[in-house]
Amino acid sequence: MPVIAYGSFLNAVVDFLIVAFAIFLLIKQVNRLMPKKEAKAARLCPYCRQEIADDATRCPHCTSELPAEKA
Repeated sequence: MPVIAYGSFLNAVVDFLIVAFAIFLLIKQVNRLMPKKEAKAARLCPYCRQEIADDATRCPHCTSELPAEKA
């Protein structure tokens, strides 16, 4: 007569959920303690006012040459 042993499977599932929840709480607390990086203001094209990359020399939207960025 075959026996279906589901007890060890349920035990493994419960153990996994407990460990996953503990890791979730740990990561949540670590993220809370870490300082958040302030978002830098987006660089805008002076001609079309669209957002552009910091190292761009031309605007990808209006193709105008951009003035040199002051450091």
